This record gives sequence, C-alpha cells and structure tokens, in this order.
Amino acid sequence: MESLQTIKSDDMVEIQSKAIKLTHTGNSIKVLSKEEIFKLIDVHEPYYALKEVRVDEHNFVTATIEAEQPLGEEISPIAAAEACRHLAILGSVCCALINPVKQKHYYLAHRGTYKRAAEKIHYTRKKLVATATCTFFSKRMASIKACLLDEDNQLICGIETSFHVVPHALFERLYYNFHKETPDFGVTNPYHQKKPLFDVQFSGLSAAASLGKIQDNYCAGHFPHFPAMPVAILMNTLLDLAARYIHHITADKSLKMYVREMTLLADNLGFSGEAVVLHVKQEAYVDNRFKLHCIATSTDNKSVGDITVIIETVKAF
Repeated sequence: MESLQTIKSDDMVEIQSKAIKLTHTGNSIKVLSKEEIFKLIDVHEPYYALKEVRVDEHNFVTATIEAEQPLGEEISPIAAAEACRHLAILGSVCCALINPVKQKHYYLAHRGTYKRAAEKIHYTRKKLVATATCTFFSKRMASIKACLLDEDNQLICGIETSFHVVPHALFERLYYNFHKETPDFGVTNPYHQKKPLFDVQFSGLSAAASLGKIQDNYCAGHFPHFPAMPVAILMNTLLDLAARYIHHITADKSLKMYVREMTLLADNLGFSGEAVVLHVKQEAYVDNRFKLHCIATSTDNKSVGDITVIIETVKAF
C-alpha cells in the first residue's frame, strides 16, 4: 500500500533534536504564561491544555501535555486526534509569536498531515513533550511542523499543518450568526470522554453514523463566544467509526489500531446546533493495513472534516 504524502521522517527527527537541545539550554529561553498566550489566540481551557510553554530566540516552542481522551481502540500513549489537537494548538502559539500584529487572531487548521513514528510499540502514559516550529507566515496563511516526544525523548508522532490566519474582528463579522455571549459549556471537561455515535450502519465497504447535533459543551474552549466543534474531536469520532468498520469487516473486535498516517482537509467549521453525519469508505486493504476515506458533513451537507487514513491493525496485548 502506497504511503500518503505526510510529514517526512527526517523533518520529525530534526524537530526532535531541536527539542532535546532546548531542554538543555538556559539563558535564551522564555516561559510563556497562559495569560500572554490567550491575548494572541482564542483557544481557551479546557481545549487548551498545554503546560510549561517555552520558546527560544528562534520561536521554536515546546510544552508538556498529558493524554486526556480515552484511547478507545488505538495504541497508547495517546490517540491520534488528541495528539493533533495539542500539536496544532502549540503550532498556533508559534505562529502568533511570529505574527507582527500582536493582537488576538484565530488560527483555523485547514490542511494537515499526521505520521506515527514506528520506533517503539509500548509507551507509558506519563507526561509528553510537544514541540512546534513555524515554517511559513503571511497575513492570511501560516504553516507549522510539530512533533510529540515521550519521556525518553523518543518520537511518537508528527504533524504538518496549515492555518487560515483570521483577525478577531474579521472572524466576528464572518460568523456573527453563531455568536453566543454565554455558551453553556458545562462544568465537566468534554475531552475526558468520547462522543457517542448514533445509528451506526454498515454497507459493503462503507459505514455511516450520526453524531447528532453539536452541543455547546462539545466545544468548551473552542471558541469562548463562537462554540465550534474542534477538528480534533471530529477526527476522533471519524476514527472511532473507522475502528467500528474494521471490527465489522474483519469480524474481530479484539483488534487494536495503529493510525500510521493521515491527511486532513477542513474547509468549514461545524458550529453548535448543527447536526453532523459521518461516513467511512474503504479504499484499499492489504494484509493488516486499511486505507480509509472518512468525511464529516453538517447542516446543508457542509463539509467539516475530510481525512484519508492508513490504519494498521494489531492483536490486543
């Protein structure tokens, strides 16, 4: 099965070496507070869960994270969608630091790729290190590369993501219909649990399901006054449906999933109140590897998530 055009292994190794070097550097490092960061981006807690954010003189940024979301059928230490969540947020911080306009902007993930490193199989679920660098910045677009390391500085995965850079005032004009002064985000962290799938159906080489209507509490911290389903949560539900499909097609519910590679296209935001439907279609199946095309659409058939993924199945251990 042909590899997807994802982040290169050499790029991940380069970022890994920068991160290791940064941990052994003293004087040129700045520690960023949440208050400083929230003045520049409009992603807030609990969706924002970075800790110990540090930046060097070249705007290379690191942070620590802890896995929050249940793995489901994926291999530890962290689900692919959650890894993308933390790395993309850190990447947006990196872009905000480079942005010459030091005002609040929205950094909307538009295109992205993900690649899992294959060096280790068993990871502990301890504190992980996220690293990011901005590779391109203009008035309306930005790109980043980022990697996640374990406690031994070994690569777990990497992403390459491009963002639409949208000033706060422009975002409010574009999406004024979805503004809520006080969204009901609830009191529990929605990222500590998976979203249920409804009306799951299988047909030949495909599967479909409903996520129901997006609720405010699905979007806590994303964004404070414009509750929108984070791309990472949509990715997680699509991958959950992909796992259900693989269990169905193989008739083996004991299989676990390695999300080896993934490409993402997110043309639109899905806002609170919109209904979301998920579809998975098999494009290839060789040995224990599946290539699947997964899409999420909301009200009026609006595309809110489109991923192509290579998943390798392994027996539970």
